[in-house]
Parts: sequence; structure tokens; C-alpha cells
Amino acid sequence: MIIEANLNFDKEQQEIFPVEMESFPYRCSQTRLDSRPGRSIPWHWHNIFEIDYVSKGTLLWHTPEDSFVIEKGEAAITNAGMLHTCTAMGDTPCEYYTLHFDMHLLTGMYNSVFEEKYFLPLIRSDVLTSWPVKPDSLLHLKMIEAVLRAVEISREEPFGYEFDIRSVLSSFWRMLLQDTKDLQKAAMPGSTADTERIKIMMRYIKEHCAEKLTLDDIAASAGISTRECTRCFRRCINSSPNVYLTHTRLRMAADLLASSAKSVIEISEECGFSSPSYFGKVFREIVGSTPKDYRKKVKEGKAPHIPDSVSLNVTDEEEEEIL
Repeated sequence: MIIEANLNFDKEQQEIFPVEMESFPYRCSQTRLDSRPGRSIPWHWHNIFEIDYVSKGTLLWHTPEDSFVIEKGEAAITNAGMLHTCTAMGDTPCEYYTLHFDMHLLTGMYNSVFEEKYFLPLIRSDVLTSWPVKPDSLLHLKMIEAVLRAVEISREEPFGYEFDIRSVLSSFWRMLLQDTKDLQKAAMPGSTADTERIKIMMRYIKEHCAEKLTLDDIAASAGISTRECTRCFRRCINSSPNVYLTHTRLRMAADLLASSAKSVIEISEECGFSSPSYFGKVFREIVGSTPKDYRKKVKEGKAPHIPDSVSLNVTDEEEEEIL
């Protein structure tokens, strides 16, 4: 069965998957970005692999280390544990299928030869974060064909389809290993320190965004200096800690405007903004309407999109108010 993607994240921006995946760690979903705020997916991660196939439109795919365009008819794989985000390009409708799977669907028991020889080297690689698959070679065409076959099996779910899914994904993985063999030789095992730090700081901001935070607080949560904290945000998500904090507060405020009867002043205080006037200024700049108008449009089913990345047009003094 192909489900409509319904993304849920924990405080560390890790995607939460349904309990059913514990017995069969695989899921096929479809995402229609035109129905998503900002026609994009927020920065997030998960400890399982992801394969995406674009069926309509064009995607701009980002990881902290890389970015590339995925056109209709192309695919990409994202490594386990890797932060990533995507945005629809242009004005045409954009849809894509996603295959999520845990390596143990293919490796079987823990510490097996399949795990040690064919999966862990890629998971531990700090070079192979994501990999586009374009129809420019026979190998890539076969890889894309395998993804489409998995989508078809997921849609129909014939008797014993679990065996078929495992077989198709095993074939895809073997081709991926062949396709990336040169990159693997150059890769050094290990995790990316920036990725782990940004996860910790994102979680800290989400847990404490209603409080008065300083850059020192955010940096201390990951055990780094304020300068390294700022550099880490720039390198990983092309933003600054204070802008990310403001965006987190704004999304929290938008949820409260849509789901509660609390006043704008109450919501401003509850979400950690320094003043109702500053809250209104930032909300208008990012969302394009006042908080009151946003609440009204939500009731009318015409709520403006909340972008997943922002660039604030504020003075240095106003930016200091963010923290």
C-alpha cells in the first residue's frame, strides 16, 4: 500500500515512523509538495535509508554537504542518519514517491556478513551522504527500474510481496555499491561532527524556544563555542542560530493561532518573542499577513504557507531581540 506522506518529527527533527514498521521495516509513501507549506519539507533525518523518485515536477534536494536537482523520472538515495530537506522548483505540480527501509530488512541478523561488508561502510561514510540517480547509463536505468518496481509492488501488495520488496531492494543496493565504488575508496569511515552537533542544537532550541535563549546557551548544548555554533548552522542548513530559533517560534505560534483561542499577546509570550510588536513584525515579514489575519484565513481554509527556511530583513538591533 502506498500511503500519503504524513511527516511527524521529534524534538531533534528525527522523523517518527509508524509502529507497524518494526515487524516489516519498509514503507512506500507519496508526497504532493503543492499541498505542503512552502512547497517544501523541513530539515529532518532518520536512521533508515531513503530512496526518492520524482513522478511530477522538479525537486531541489539539500543535505548539509551537498545539493542537487532531481527531475521527473530521476531518483536519489539519502544515507541513514543524514539531515536533508527538499523544495519544489518552478510553478508546476511536484510529486514524488519515497521508499524508506532499515538495512536489517536486507541484512537479516545483526553482525551478518551483509551488514558488515555491504551496509556499514556506506552508513559510516562521511562522503556518501546522498546520491542522485539520473537515466544517463544502463546501470542507472536499471536502478530507476528497480525503484519503480518497488513502487508497483507496494501499490498492489500481491501474496508474498514482502519477499519481492526485499529482492528488488537487494538488487538496487548491489547496483548502488557498484555505482559508488570509486567514491567508497576515497571515503574515510566516521560520522560527520557537524551533523551530530546540529541535531543536538535543533533539539535544544525546540525544547527551550519559549524561554529567553542566548547564543551561549545554544552553543553550550553541543559543547562548542559560539563562533563554531554559528559556523555549524551556516555549513549545515545555510542559516544562523537566531534565525532558526525565530522560525521555530513562528511555527509554534502559527500552530497556536490555528488550534487555540488564545490572544495574540498570549501566543507571543508563550512562544518566547520579546514583544507582541516584534512578533507581529516578524510574522508579517515571513508569512505575509498579520497574526489575526492568519487566524482568520485558517478558518476560511486559505492559510498562507509557512516557508521552511527564512531570511529576516531586520536591523542588527532587532536581530539581537531574537535571542
